[in-house]
Amino acid sequence: MTVSIAAIEQTPSQTKNAAPSQAQFEEALQQAVASGGSQLIGQEMMKIAHEVLNEALSDEE
Repeated sequence: MTVSIAAIEQTPSQTKNAAPSQAQFEEALQQAVASGGSQLIGQEMMKIAHEVLNEALSDEE
């Protein structure tokens, strides 16, 4: 799933005129997207580290 950074950056200005519950929802959504993004980056880094480790171990044999 790809999320546009521009869309995320525009969200706070859109929530100023919204009901408080809508503003809370938008804030929670932003936090979830940011959290999901960091988790995805962490997963990709672990995959790369695992591949590098496997290559290093296979080179020793």
